[in-house]
Amino acid sequence: MAIRKKKPARPSSKARKDDVVRMRVTERQKRAIIAAAERDGLELSAWLRQLALRAAGVLPKREE
Repeated sequence: MAIRKKKPARPSSKARKDDVVRMRVTERQKRAIIAAAERDGLELSAWLRQLALRAAGVLPKREE
């Protein structure tokens, strides 16, 4: 019986996000940011990531 070699694991289609960015905000600012993320139907981290990447020119500007 022939022995099959395992195929190497393919990297996930989504890049793994291991780094953490922290920022200081007041409780009032945090509530406002969370509310904005929820209005867009996103979790806070995803909303902030999109905002930052658009500002950095990595993602296209959002069409309103």
